[in-house]
Amino acid sequence: MGSKLKIRQALKECLRKFILPVVYRLCCLRYPKTDPRLAVFADAHHREFPEDMRLLKEEMQRRGYRIEELVHDFSEISFGKSVKAMCSFLKYYAQAGLVVLCDYYLPVISVKKRKETKVIQLWHACGAYKKFGYDARDDLLSAKDQNMFCNFDLVSVSSEHCRKIYADAFHLPLEKVQALGVSRTDRYFSEQFMEDCRSRFFREYPEAAGKKIILWAPTFRNNAAEGTLFGAEAIDRLSEKLSGEWYIVRKVHPHLANKYVLAGSCQIPTEQLYGAADLLITDYSSVIFDFALTRKPILIYAPDRILYEQKRGFYLRLEELPAQVVTEEAELLAVLEQGEYHTVTEKYERFIEEQLQMCDGHATGRIADYIAGMQKK
Repeated sequence: MGSKLKIRQALKECLRKFILPVVYRLCCLRYPKTDPRLAVFADAHHREFPEDMRLLKEEMQRRGYRIEELVHDFSEISFGKSVKAMCSFLKYYAQAGLVVLCDYYLPVISVKKRKETKVIQLWHACGAYKKFGYDARDDLLSAKDQNMFCNFDLVSVSSEHCRKIYADAFHLPLEKVQALGVSRTDRYFSEQFMEDCRSRFFREYPEAAGKKIILWAPTFRNNAAEGTLFGAEAIDRLSEKLSGEWYIVRKVHPHLANKYVLAGSCQIPTEQLYGAADLLITDYSSVIFDFALTRKPILIYAPDRILYEQKRGFYLRLEELPAQVVTEEAELLAVLEQGEYHTVTEKYERFIEEQLQMCDGHATGRIADYIAGMQKK
């Protein structure tokens, strides 16, 4: 861990233990009652409102909730501005009947929240592929003396198979993890949405018309704060060698977007590229689950598989994925040119049934209904 990160982590610990709890208590004194119809959508990892939460926000608005959006990318703003944003969140945290997240969010765990306030974790990944939470200590650099997920009242996951994995990784009782589906995946069941995404892609990339589109979307290595990109050079060489019938779109993980600006990088959100892509090349990214709902071919390029498994670990063996697995760069070109990347239908369907059972186009409504039931108790 670099010295800058160590300093930042020490400051975050001071915030969590001393400053944020005091601010929250003062806010509770100012607002003695919660408003069950106030829903706060908060995130610390995006410049704009995350797609992971958009459909649920729209659904809660339709149901008459008053919505507050508190979205910042703490990695891009000064520490002082991030503290100000956290204190602003605590003002609403003290009043809200509902708080919705899709990732780690330090202010949520820094206090003993009011029991009337329900915290909903949509999470930003489907399924269970690489290890996370308390199963992957790189994920949790702060709050080692406190459960990072202690204030969650509901974690919605993509299938019954995933419930225990998430409960264990978050150190939560199983009943707080429910297989209601992943809200954002409802869009993939809209033919109009997928066609609009495809049309947008070819408007912005007319040179790709008539070609087969490869989406390269890798995860990062190390922890999110010190994430690094792996495999870009291999993809560049692949692009040079492929025949003109292929077009490669590069989409790095959001944590790396500002650190790595690649030739051929795409500004279209990842979830809007699935409609245009004919093939996904990834490594250990959870993007594989979203893309699997299209039933299109997937290619896993994993040259550091053994090292990654030793350092991070998996819930799934790569052989269980509905994908061709390649560990050598030389294989990439051969697999594509020989058409060996197509996936066996039966394996694909088993994978979707196990990992994505509740991603059926109706997850948002189920989550909203479950929240309504929680608030009545």
